Parts: sequence; structure tokens; C-alpha cells
Amino acid sequence: MSRSRGGSPGRRWGSVVAALLIGALPACGTGASGTTDPSPAREGSRSLVLPPPEKAGPVKLTGMWPFLTREELLDRHPHVRGATVEDAVQVRYEEVKRAKGHSLTRGFIFTGYDVRISRDQEAPTVEHALQTFLAGDTPDHAFDLPAGPFGGHARCVGLELVGSETGMCAWADDGTVGVILGPNFSAAEFKEMLPGFRAAVER
Repeated sequence: MSRSRGGSPGRRWGSVVAALLIGALPACGTGASGTTDPSPAREGSRSLVLPPPEKAGPVKLTGMWPFLTREELLDRHPHVRGATVEDAVQVRYEEVKRAKGHSLTRGFIFTGYDVRISRDQEAPTVEHALQTFLAGDTPDHAFDLPAGPFGGHARCVGLELVGSETGMCAWADDGTVGVILGPNFSAAEFKEMLPGFRAAVER
């Protein structure tokens, strides 16, 4: 059962939708946000795979969702403070196969940045991104992820809202910041998905 939270359920769900879209206006496109050629990797650091891969583990790319354009992300970069953003993308991924126990195929928003970021900025950047979603609430579930081959800092949180959990993960490493956010995905599910997803969308 979901815990009681401040504000009406409708208002709280509205804030989640706002976090999903990060203030986006509807934009036309296929999901590559105007980037057509793969971005070269910067020497000595990680970088995003741009355009994003069509498939990333158990999910596939779909453009059927409003998102911020590359130009809007470069101008606003809502998840990244105190770092130079060199490139950015926001797209929607959805499950390749409907998960057991769910009547619909679930989707989530991926927002990624190529950034110049120092090691001491990684954890604060992740926490800032997560707080835009939590809006002062204590998460129902939270997981720190080991650095693994990617390095950096990664964390997943989940809030139980309107009868199901909405999960969010954020990571920051030497060259990229990424955020995934989706209703009906638990923090535990995102935690299991994140290493494979990162392996597909960054290099």
C-alpha cells in the first residue's frame, strides 16, 4: 500500500509528470533530438552514444513522446549544475516485451548529457537530479549502485504513487550524466536494468 504523502494525489502525480517531461513542450522528431552523426568519444573520458541506440537491453527506442530538444537541453540542462554541457539528448524507451503482471508495455524517459565534470561533482549531481523528482519526499525504495566498469556514482529511488511505484535512476561519471524516469517501473527494476542500459548508451 502506498504511503500517505503531502498534497493531494492528483497534485503529487502532476509533479511526477512534470518531472518526466522536465518542463518540455511537445516537439516533433524521431527521438534523436536533431543529432544525426554518432558523436566521437572524447579522449580520456566516457561519452554518450549519439544518436541513442535503437535497442538497449530489454528496451527499444521510440519517438512517440514529448521531449526536450537538444537545443533546449543545452540551454536549460535541468539535471546538471556547475558543469559544462557539450551535448545532450532526451528520448523515450519502451519495453521490447511486456513485463509479467502488466497489461501494457511500459516506457520511460532517458535524458543524457555529455559533460565536463570533476569527480567531486558526481555524487552531488546525482542527488540534485533525484531531488527534482522526490520534491522533498523520502523515497519508498532507494539503491546505491556499485561503480562497476563505468565508474562514477549511480543511485535509484522509487515513490509509491497512485497504486504503483514510479522509479528514477541517475548516474554521473567522467564524461556523462544520465537520468531514467518512468511510471510503473520500480526502483529495484531500474537498478537491475541500469548497468546494461548504460553499456548501450555510453562508451
